[in-house]
Amino acid sequence: MDTGSFWLLKTLATAGPQRVTDLAGCAGLDVSTVSRHVAQLHSAGLIERTPDPVDGRAQRVKLSAAGAERLDAVLNTRRLLFERCVGAWDSHDLEEFDRLLTRFAADVEALTQSMEKP
Repeated sequence: MDTGSFWLLKTLATAGPQRVTDLAGCAGLDVSTVSRHVAQLHSAGLIERTPDPVDGRAQRVKLSAAGAERLDAVLNTRRLLFERCVGAWDSHDLEEFDRLLTRFAADVEALTQSMEKP
């Protein structure tokens, strides 16, 4: 699964049904790019389109049962790869990796938030 499709499916799995414009905002992508991905995911049966309950003229997209299964399969494959990569690491190395990865994620989050402020 390509990276863009993975992140869109993951966003729908965590955030629930979204308008394409909102999904683009969540992903930090252009609406036209997300629209192309949504069309491909819909054709593949990985997402469904539903009427927007707030604005009947608009649509929301949501993860289909097949999309949830596919996302779970991709996440399991990634998890197994990760486990194989660090499976032989000793506890000290795992603790250090956890510390640095947590620091990295916090720094990315802080920078992202500061860039979003006007």
